[in-house]
Amino acid sequence: MIVLNTQGIVLKAIRYEENDVILTLFTRKLGKVSALAKGAKRNKSALLSSSQLFAYCNYTLRKQGSMYRVSQSDIIKSFYDISYDIDAFSYATYITKLVENSTLENQTNNRLFVLLAQTLYLYTQADVDKKFVTHAFELKFLDYIGLRPIINRCSVCGTRDLKSPVFNVYEGGVLCSSCSENVQDNIVIDVTTLKLMEYILSNDILKCSKAKVSKYIIYELEKILKQYLAVHVDNINQKSLYMLRDMKKSSKEDLNK
Repeated sequence: MIVLNTQGIVLKAIRYEENDVILTLFTRKLGKVSALAKGAKRNKSALLSSSQLFAYCNYTLRKQGSMYRVSQSDIIKSFYDISYDIDAFSYATYITKLVENSTLENQTNNRLFVLLAQTLYLYTQADVDKKFVTHAFELKFLDYIGLRPIINRCSVCGTRDLKSPVFNVYEGGVLCSSCSENVQDNIVIDVTTLKLMEYILSNDILKCSKAKVSKYIIYELEKILKQYLAVHVDNINQKSLYMLRDMKKSSKEDLNK
């Protein structure tokens, strides 16, 4: 029987039978795996805390057929506070589903694992712009799964002369003024937004979260990444972000009545 110790983050937890839970874990050593947490729903279960959504733990996994079984776990960080903040919960749900839907079983990606853990940590911090952090996560996520957009040169001809750049999601990045005349669906992009994207790709997300970014640049970054993800990433689900937007819109309307 294969026994393995690894750090993991709970991407999904589904109740199975009366007291068991089937976990989808994103782990350091195995990538994404399914694991049965036997009896985890019992109040006094040692696996109760480590079977909650977003939990970051050390797991001892035993291979049983095509699935693993959690035999022991130790909490590193529960991230339980995320569930009390609708913004944080919506963003965390979105990025964990992005990882779940865009990674293959048993395919390791250590940089993405660290990025996910750091981003969940940032969602628990009161002085962080969670919307900006989420878009920084999206950009770094694209880099770590091999879909990094080209932003420091023209994605068609390769020139670095980008005096009047535009972004084209179908061409995979920025275009110079000459190449942009030959393609459609270009998005005008501010040079400051390009510099911000370079900064995000060059630094870890903890450092990026400290940057002071204007709402306009965040909006422009959001517009580009939304389209880029829709074109290049299969099975993307932004439902949790739309839910957050709609809830905020409803709250404003209620206040104005």
